[in-house]
Amino acid sequence: MIGYFFKLTRCVPIFALLLVLFVLSCSGGTSEGDGAGDELVQDDSAPAPASDPVSGSSDPVACDEGDAGPVGNTYYLDPVSGSNGNDGSADNPWGSLQSVVEAGMIQTRVYANLPYDGTNDLVARNEGAPVQAGDTLVLLGGYHGEFSMRGAYNAYPITICAAVGQQPTLSRIFLSAGANWHFLGLTVSPSTAPSYETDNLVRIESHGWHGPASHVVVEDCALYSVADTSAWSVDDWNALACNAVSVSGDCMTIRGNDCKNVNFGISVSGNSGLVSGNTIENFSGDGLRGLGNDLVFEYNLVKNCYAVNANHDDGFQSWSINDDPPRERVVLRGNTFINYEDPNQPFRGTLQGIGCFDGFYIDWVVENNLVITDHWHGISLYGAVNCRVVNNTVVDQNDESPGPPWILVNPHKDGTPSQGCVIRNNIAATITATGDTIVDYNHRLTADDNLFVDPDNFDFHLRADATVVIDAGSPDMAPSEDLDGLARPRGAGIDLGCYEQ
Repeated sequence: MIGYFFKLTRCVPIFALLLVLFVLSCSGGTSEGDGAGDELVQDDSAPAPASDPVSGSSDPVACDEGDAGPVGNTYYLDPVSGSNGNDGSADNPWGSLQSVVEAGMIQTRVYANLPYDGTNDLVARNEGAPVQAGDTLVLLGGYHGEFSMRGAYNAYPITICAAVGQQPTLSRIFLSAGANWHFLGLTVSPSTAPSYETDNLVRIESHGWHGPASHVVVEDCALYSVADTSAWSVDDWNALACNAVSVSGDCMTIRGNDCKNVNFGISVSGNSGLVSGNTIENFSGDGLRGLGNDLVFEYNLVKNCYAVNANHDDGFQSWSINDDPPRERVVLRGNTFINYEDPNQPFRGTLQGIGCFDGFYIDWVVENNLVITDHWHGISLYGAVNCRVVNNTVVDQNDESPGPPWILVNPHKDGTPSQGCVIRNNIAATITATGDTIVDYNHRLTADDNLFVDPDNFDFHLRADATVVIDAGSPDMAPSEDLDGLARPRGAGIDLGCYEQ
């Protein structure tokens, strides 16, 4: 049971005229950019009067998908009874995926005259091999080993997918310096291998010597360290939990994957990436990480944080430090973050929701997110420029400290103020901003509020009688749909929070 979400024992009364804002500097922790342990005295004044909004955040630059190319041949791989001496047909399949890769049966391309400097030519690798750009490898059930390649640039995508109704398993997927690969419907876990090795389940990386990575899709895969961690100790979590997905490079798509019992969930470095519709369940690091420009994180579910080490866990985290450039044009839309489902969960942690502590963050859109957490940081931006935080619902999971969670736009840690931001149409216990941030049409939760259909069971749709937040928002910068994909508005005006009633 979630308990009393909105017991605000540390809040300044809403009608106070003198407001106190006290924000402790975010502690570094072991995870870059973490801000655990900060407690805020709430600025609980009435919303600032509406004014002309800033122009708003720019849309992310979409990935150039390029030419899909011709539809190629389809080959079948059977690790149980197949043979690489066969023709790869459904009746005469090849062996495991690892054996096909190691036998050089895939023609691809590699950069010549390394190291890569942007002027290198691509030359054929495994020239004349049966598998060509545009082909599909269909994996039958059984253990296929690992997929591991370095230097593998396809002119058109090569798809590696599961056969209908079957469950092919891999110990890991590793691609360094490559492009135009599509991994679909695969199961990846070291627990399926003859010996267990902790690693990234999926790692796609740009390489300084061999070349960049780009245009890789990882879709509808099951990614887990082990299937069941109920008997794991703290030592087991630290020794055995794998990172689910780590990708660096441009135009990466991570979509519809089920990531379970992992350390870090999905981390993306690079530009023009999409992380959509994934589930990260049971994790001991951060759920999502975005370290690039023109990224979209949308409709992901992140739940059940395990505190087993000094990392300050975040549902989503980004940072720009150590001479990194600012993070620009990132969209966080329609994501759900749940600190824990079971109050008796072992090693239950306190999850920072959306934690962006080391800016600058420029032209971000944070909309339609549902953050349910036992922490102060619900949505926090430290060093924001022309960002908008609109139609989010941020609630406290219990009446214990830390919490209740806030929505916060704060100066950069070096003291440079945030500027040109908007906080609008949100529901949260505390909403605080500094500088010229526009703060309007928000609802600050109190212990007397009864706005949600069934909060004990994580249903934060608005009750029909929640008139204080229904039709109470502004259409300026409001998303055209709610978290369920329903059009806004459905009534006389825009509802507050992530759901339209």
